[in-house]
Amino acid sequence: MKPDLTPRKSSTVPERTGHVSVLVEKFMIVWGGYNDDYDPYHLAYLPPHEVWLYDTEFKVWFVSKNRDIIPVPASGCSACAQGDYMYVFGGHSGLGYLNTLYKLHLSTLQWELVTPESSSPSPSPRDKTVSWFYDKKFYTFGGYGMIDYSKDNVFLEEVRSFCQDETSDLRGWNNQLCVFDFITMKWSIAETKGQKPSARAAHSAVRFGCKVFIFGGRHMNLRLNDLHCLDLSTMTWSGSLCVSGEQPEGRSWHTASAVSTNQMFVYGGFNNNCVPLSDAWILDVASLSWTQLTHFPTNKPRLWHTACVTHNQEVLVFGGCGNNILANEEESQVDHRNDILLFQLQPYTLSRLCLECAYRHRVRLGAQWDSLPRQFSDWLNRKEDLDIQLLMSTDTGSESHSDSDVSLEEYRLTFSLLHESQSLVQLLVLRNDLFVFHCLGYTIRRLKEDVNLRALPFDLCCGGMGQ
Repeated sequence: MKPDLTPRKSSTVPERTGHVSVLVEKFMIVWGGYNDDYDPYHLAYLPPHEVWLYDTEFKVWFVSKNRDIIPVPASGCSACAQGDYMYVFGGHSGLGYLNTLYKLHLSTLQWELVTPESSSPSPSPRDKTVSWFYDKKFYTFGGYGMIDYSKDNVFLEEVRSFCQDETSDLRGWNNQLCVFDFITMKWSIAETKGQKPSARAAHSAVRFGCKVFIFGGRHMNLRLNDLHCLDLSTMTWSGSLCVSGEQPEGRSWHTASAVSTNQMFVYGGFNNNCVPLSDAWILDVASLSWTQLTHFPTNKPRLWHTACVTHNQEVLVFGGCGNNILANEEESQVDHRNDILLFQLQPYTLSRLCLECAYRHRVRLGAQWDSLPRQFSDWLNRKEDLDIQLLMSTDTGSESHSDSDVSLEEYRLTFSLLHESQSLVQLLVLRNDLFVFHCLGYTIRRLKEDVNLRALPFDLCCGGMGQ
């Protein structure tokens, strides 16, 4: 997966809560969510034609825009990746709760609506579910949404699987396990054995081989910290599992991610006191023991965010809300986020450390890059090109200045020279002004020789900046 897209500054990534993300190869793919202050035209939902991609290797954002078949703008969907596709189910939109299943082709970034066989009833509309893929089947469990008391069999309904919300006659939590079979193209409710988890929403699910672990979530007015396991090979629920060690407090809107073949990483969420959390935990699914990771910062609360695990065992927590999402608007404004919290769970490889060192000292070592093995020199040159494109872009993340008379090679030389003067780099970042680049590029063309930044007149570098 190699998007031929222009890199975007991280400041141009819309803040969002209730979105979905998956990791495919080295890219974190982000779609959907909402932001009350983003755009009233979309009723606070993020534009559905935008798919954002974060290159976890070079730490750069890209955006793909597709106006063909696109899902309804929504938040609270569930998503998982399998093969060449990312699957997105359910959610809540300006039209209400959803029960549609879409798939995004990961090589073309084109959407496709998955249409069940005509005689197959679908799950009732819902959001805040969890989903996973196993043996050519898409599974979704739980959620919050509409309860259908009719008898026309429009939906896969088991009224007894719903727990009604006291504030609404037609909405509630459920503990349905719905399955879409891609061979028969039909939905069904899975037949299982054992004690099912209670009805819940905003919980988490992680699959380890044929076993899926369900943790937490909200059941009526209670946010849970119970742990359940579903064995997909026998379709048997474990019931609430007994765990050892100190346990995380009850929470919803958290994330859980597989960080090894038997470890699950849990971060953040919303507790029973309506406080956003910033604690990190590891569950060993073999020994069923919890361990709190106390060496990570605890001042970065997040809820209704997403988390992806890279091949370097980094957990990337993106977006979400940083304060009480249920607070009255008069008390506080919702703190939607667009930053990435990085949790490093193992040391970086020696090759990566060496590459980063070679890039950090590119002014002195750049001439020797081509003597490195091809894969390393390509990596260094690619990173430099991306950084240059970011510096050439505007604040709004638009395309590079094609009308400029400064060539890319001149930008590249100027970019390297600028790193000789930290003060100029800071000035450029603070003012976000390309005038310095244009002046230096002009000087480079005229002198046809190396430019010593310290010899440049100060007014040449800062003229036109309003100083």
